[in-house]
Amino acid sequence: MVLPLIVGICVAGISLTARSGIRAWEIYKVLSPMTIARMNKVRIKESPKWPGTQRFLSSRLDPELQRKLNEYPGGFNPRMTESEAFLILNISPTEIEQLDEKMLKRKHRRAMVQNHPDKGGSPYLAIKINEARDVLEESCMVKKK
Repeated sequence: MVLPLIVGICVAGISLTARSGIRAWEIYKVLSPMTIARMNKVRIKESPKWPGTQRFLSSRLDPELQRKLNEYPGGFNPRMTESEAFLILNISPTEIEQLDEKMLKRKHRRAMVQNHPDKGGSPYLAIKINEARDVLEESCMVKKK
């Protein structure tokens, strides 16, 4: 009589642990390099070459990895990442800490006003701006009310 109860509790515990592990993995897969750097306490400073861009500085990073993180190849990724969404919506690294739904809406609106197809903008860019908003709305980086 007690054995089925113990087995049921063990199965429930294992399934809850697996579920939370899968959710954590899904969040980890979409983290931007900026977020990973902040979580690992890697310092970030302005790049003298391109003002307004960020550069990773850490002796703990492999030089090849550091080079890849410092260069932005341009264009769009097949699946939009958080870092690409930040670039599209012009959200700076200093604004990420204060990013909430209101700021996201303001940044999205500003980008759409500048690139709306009815005002001579590109329909493709409008789609990418909306996609960037959707990616960040689902992100753990945006503070929810």
